[in-house]
Amino acid sequence: MSTNLPLLQGTPVRENNKVPFSPIGTKHFLGMLMAMLLTLLYATYVTQFHKNEPIYESLVIEKTSLIFKDDTNGDILIEVVTDTINAKEAKYQMRLSGEQGFVRGTLRALARERKSRNLSRDVPFDLELHQDGRLSIKDPLTNSFIALEAFGPDNVDVFLKILSQSKSALVKAKNNDDLNEISKEIK
Repeated sequence: MSTNLPLLQGTPVRENNKVPFSPIGTKHFLGMLMAMLLTLLYATYVTQFHKNEPIYESLVIEKTSLIFKDDTNGDILIEVVTDTINAKEAKYQMRLSGEQGFVRGTLRALARERKSRNLSRDVPFDLELHQDGRLSIKDPLTNSFIALEAFGPDNVDVFLKILSQSKSALVKAKNNDDLNEISKEIK
């Protein structure tokens, strides 16, 4: 007589009369595989073929072109450019003293984009005040921009001071043709 226990009919038997354990059934596995495939197809469609919605653009009411440089003592030198075709024609120079973490971080983000594309560092950035009150800094070489109002009023104030002082300097420069470089520290 045999001491085998009766097995359920249709249950596969392996060595030593053990029933194999499967935590996920075939239907569940195929369902998960289908979900992953659909997710991959959707991500491919959105990133490769989907057209982005147009970005709302308001009119620019004030704009100035600026070249930012690091000074040997750690200050940020800002050259206000009057002729964007010949970027070396700076008429006015300002200086930002101190740490200026937000300004430095903003400029590093824009400079990193240029560096990754091997573009010139001497082309000025455009600081723009829009009709709806937004303030942004734009890189004309990469068409990337940073909306400065997203970082709070204190950080925007620094760039508003730069914009207002550069505007007044350009008015002075137009009235006095022999004005080559003036230096002013922004507090």
